[in-house]
Amino acid sequence: MLDLLDLTPHDQAVYETLIDGPAMTHAELAATVTANVEVPSVMASLEARGLVSRIPGTPARFAAVAPEIALEALFLERERRLKQARGYVRQLSARFQRSDTRDPAELVEIVSGRLAIRQRSEQLQGSARDQFRGVDKPPYTVDTVDATVVEDTVEARMLRTGIRYRVIYDTAGLESFHQLRPDLEAGMALGEEARVLTNTPTKLIIIDDRIAMIPLEPASASLVSMIVVHPSGLLDALCSLFEDLWRRALPLALPQARTGTGASPDEPTDEELRLLNLLATGITDDAIAKHLGVSHRTVQRRLRALLDRLDAETRFQAGLQANRRGWLS
Repeated sequence: MLDLLDLTPHDQAVYETLIDGPAMTHAELAATVTANVEVPSVMASLEARGLVSRIPGTPARFAAVAPEIALEALFLERERRLKQARGYVRQLSARFQRSDTRDPAELVEIVSGRLAIRQRSEQLQGSARDQFRGVDKPPYTVDTVDATVVEDTVEARMLRTGIRYRVIYDTAGLESFHQLRPDLEAGMALGEEARVLTNTPTKLIIIDDRIAMIPLEPASASLVSMIVVHPSGLLDALCSLFEDLWRRALPLALPQARTGTGASPDEPTDEELRLLNLLATGITDDAIAKHLGVSHRTVQRRLRALLDRLDAETRFQAGLQANRRGWLS
């Protein structure tokens, strides 16, 4: 755990031994620590870092310095070094962008292979400082969504640090790949802003306004290669494209965010809100049944009940009525 502070496992083992017990001599530590540790060298390192204090006497005994004091100092030093490193990276980035000797071909790079594409995408996501924007549509780098790891993805970790995520889901992906409850709703519960649009022009990833990824062949049935686009007129155009698509896309609402039970005429049930979300995407009734985990007949029955409740004759009218009541906001 403390390797982030450049402490070795042996450093941590000795420090934790002193945390849990009284002050000890080198010999007492050697007899107590279970790991095969060179106690004198480890103690010299811990003392130099301010993690232990020497108690006068013969032989010398050592006690742990309170973690909230000793480790906090190491954290502050680590943060200072990271700040310096980030400043240096910004300088390098500025020099990179100002360079007049770079071949225009270097403004893009090609990443080939599903694994390489997935790794590059995750690397770029992890570098985000402000926001992630994406158009999610087939094909994908994996065959199925693993709903058991939704909360341990790069996106989940970045959302917890305050990075904004805006994702447009193409209806083709909703019909063939994504799952509503364990997938889309789980991401939205973590803070993702999700919208849906039919026939998006291309799969797209944009990190801040710095870098983007698009398929080399958007119409291909498999994801073989993607282009990484660096700061350029092309990147600016991709950012503008996303914002235009975002304005046109329909927002998805999250049932768990609502406290209503549906007992009031002004409140939808979670079941009704899920059905409305799926109807708004334009996917087929069979796909809706798959997302809800019910039969086609059950979807038809629930739809009829929803239309009756909204005093609507058609799905379009139901959408208008639901929007007027604020159900989809």
